[in-house]
Amino acid sequence: MGGVETEMDTKKEMKHAILITAYKDFDQLFNLARLFYDRFGIYIHIDRKSNPQPKAIDAIKSLPQVREVSFTYTVNWGGRNHLRSILHLCELAAKDGGYSHYHLITAQDFPIQSLDYFFELLPASSTKSYLEYFPMPADCWNEGGMDRIERFNLYDVLNAKKHHGLIQQLKKYQKKLGIKRPIAASLPPLYGGSTYWSLSHAAILKVLDHTRKQPALLKRMKHTFCSEEFYFQTILCNSELLPTLEKDNKRYIDWTERYGSNPAILDETDYEPILESKALFARKFDKKHSQSLWHQLEQHLFTNRE
Repeated sequence: MGGVETEMDTKKEMKHAILITAYKDFDQLFNLARLFYDRFGIYIHIDRKSNPQPKAIDAIKSLPQVREVSFTYTVNWGGRNHLRSILHLCELAAKDGGYSHYHLITAQDFPIQSLDYFFELLPASSTKSYLEYFPMPADCWNEGGMDRIERFNLYDVLNAKKHHGLIQQLKKYQKKLGIKRPIAASLPPLYGGSTYWSLSHAAILKVLDHTRKQPALLKRMKHTFCSEEFYFQTILCNSELLPTLEKDNKRYIDWTERYGSNPAILDETDYEPILESKALFARKFDKKHSQSLWHQLEQHLFTNRE
């Protein structure tokens, strides 16, 4: 990781950065990016193994709020490269500067509050961050979540879309044989939580600084299932920034199965609960089942957007 500026120019109007990881539905990604006005800067990482039409990517790049579209990493679901792509987006945005807060989302998300509300909730003067976190092991995860990090989860080696059964079988063999990958005592106590967050500039700098100066944690995340659900929480909860963390990721997510997906693909039945939500973003949306809801939300939230 390269160096980033540690101070911001307070004379400039501070913006918020939107960090997006994507691998499909590039028309939907375009429609998402265009929702944000010029007080936001958008940074996108697209899975290198995706094969988007150049015309679709050119359209996304043409939006003035889009600062970067990167294809740096091949990202397998559950693999460490998702974390590395997120860190890459953090570094790109922090280098550009001018952002007081950073929001991590996917191409299947939607901002469900007025964009002005983002700056009311998190003004430039605020040091607050929204991050779900809990100490490990965690009752909410199978085996306390420790199987994610103590066994070899070969998601970067094997594409889960093709080899999920094999990956799980290998994990079962490891459990049967009593195989446990050690966690070095030199590593900080582990915390887990949701992938998605809204972090302050100071929090982003803390994570990037730790990554540069103490790379052992990132190295240990290899063969860890969904390492992005450990990394930011572990660094920030073991730092002086812990008091600035609100234990809420400000995301509306339905953790049930619908349309073959868990979390659920949202549809028009979610409209009222979303409007009642105090979250900043909702997920997941897709072009087959969520179009009606998308149009309802866009009309409700952005008709009067300047």
